[in-house]
Amino acid sequence: MDGLSSLVNQYDLFFIDLWGVTHNGKAPFPEALDCYQNLKRENKPVFILSNAPRMPESAIKRLSEMGLSRDLYHDLQTSGYECHKNLRDRSDAFYQDLGTRLYHVGPERDRNLFTSLDEYKDVESIEEADFVLVTGTDAWDRTLESYQKELDQALQHNLPLVCANPDKRVMYGDQIVLCSGAIAAHYQSMGGKTRQHGKPDAEIYQILHSRAQESLNKQIPKDRILMIGDSLATDIAGANAYGIDSLMVLSGIHGGELLPLLSDSEGFSTSLKELGEQFNAEPTYVMEKMYW
Repeated sequence: MDGLSSLVNQYDLFFIDLWGVTHNGKAPFPEALDCYQNLKRENKPVFILSNAPRMPESAIKRLSEMGLSRDLYHDLQTSGYECHKNLRDRSDAFYQDLGTRLYHVGPERDRNLFTSLDEYKDVESIEEADFVLVTGTDAWDRTLESYQKELDQALQHNLPLVCANPDKRVMYGDQIVLCSGAIAAHYQSMGGKTRQHGKPDAEIYQILHSRAQESLNKQIPKDRILMIGDSLATDIAGANAYGIDSLMVLSGIHGGELLPLLSDSEGFSTSLKELGEQFNAEPTYVMEKMYW
């Protein structure tokens, strides 16, 4: 697609991802800000759907600091909040058996996910813990191998692992860096028990769809919803699972593989098909960036 303006009349509700679509981890993309402004002008409701491993108010604050004004979107849903809600409510057997002493793997900024939950205690060693909570890496240059010792210890103690962000890699500036989903996937491959929250689980799409209809006070059929994301593994696979259309932008994690092929339509189509088969996901549309 050449621009979002050519699709705007086909949809009544827009779900938009953050990392790789709205911003690069450091600053918003100017073209994306323009799209938000134009969608508002066209009276098209925007709901942000992010695998950010933190509470919505924290994500909103960070977006405002970056330059994305709060009046440009109706609401924001994070995987972090879904994780928080499950820790709080203990609504199924996994969480009922979890225990209350957690060992946190992630940066300081993500601690708001659990600090308001009084029954949980953040412990300093895996030996003291009932489970591991992974929200991300504590430095952008961390490798998966650097977490191996902690994961070995967790497995030795048969600790379950809760992951608040299924993304395995994200854009930070112009780099692709490790994310918490890769740590969780590796622990699962070692034989550890894991639980993840966020995209591509269709449930988080359904939750946001219901919230949007309640907020807007009208019914919006699935064929009038468009998900805009950069990741086949999460954004697009989740949209496929929920049964809504999707627009994949190449400003994020697949750009390195696909952007060099834009002038080669046959090569581009072949590579996109191969990637889609790898992640079992197929976008409805593809665009270089989130242009208007």
